[in-house]
Amino acid sequence: MSSLTQKPLSEACANFLQAHVDKAPSFAQQELLRFARWCGRDRPVDSLTPLMVQEYCSTLDGMGGEKDERLKTTKKFLAYLHQEGFTSVNLASHAKLRRPGRRGAASHVRQQRAGNQLTPEGYQRLQEELVALKAQRPYLAEEIRKAAATKDVSENAPLDAAKEIQGQTEARVRELEALVKTATILDSASMVHSGLQRVGVGSQVVLKHALTGREFTYILVDSVETDPASGKISDASPLGRALLDRMVGDKVEVSTPRGTVPYVVSRIGR
Repeated sequence: MSSLTQKPLSEACANFLQAHVDKAPSFAQQELLRFARWCGRDRPVDSLTPLMVQEYCSTLDGMGGEKDERLKTTKKFLAYLHQEGFTSVNLASHAKLRRPGRRGAASHVRQQRAGNQLTPEGYQRLQEELVALKAQRPYLAEEIRKAAATKDVSENAPLDAAKEIQGQTEARVRELEALVKTATILDSASMVHSGLQRVGVGSQVVLKHALTGREFTYILVDSVETDPASGKISDASPLGRALLDRMVGDKVEVSTPRGTVPYVVSRIGR
């Protein structure tokens, strides 16, 4: 395996920003940091998958007017990875925003009205991250003070870098505060669907390949909790949308780069 393809995602992001320094505003830097944090900063770039990209893009639905620009930045970065030979597949073609139909639009309205639906574990992780980021404020302020002490501030790279990190940290703090404030914490009572066990946010779903019999386990979560490495998929992702409201025995067809794959819902847990 080439050492290039094993490059950590964080390093690839830094290389991209350096190569596009005149075209990459601070907004682009923040988006790539968010992408790297979501996928895992140390993840080898060749381990990125189309499903992972689709899952990440589903998290952009709650970004309001920023989602189109964020998607554009992500697509440029993914195209760069392919052009440089870091990925064998151009993952940019899998970076798309959800275009809900009538059913999806109604679901989106309900989610917007109720806020993000989070598991207790996911809510706790957001709170812990928020506390940790706020604890960094004194340190970041001190770093800016030290950098600003340099007499020549016209080309003060350390000062610019310190301010950039502070800005990214505060942006994430605001994002987390909004999520924590409006989130609905799921419990066993709220995850019962009309007296029947249907797939919803918080469900653990076992899918059986209709042809091979092989089983796959997923947990359906809100987009802010998505973690493909742990089997946690967003309810707004293509697979998540296909599973919503399904029952044991239902057939589900999942689109993959190699074609449509048939599955059967084998078990549903909470």
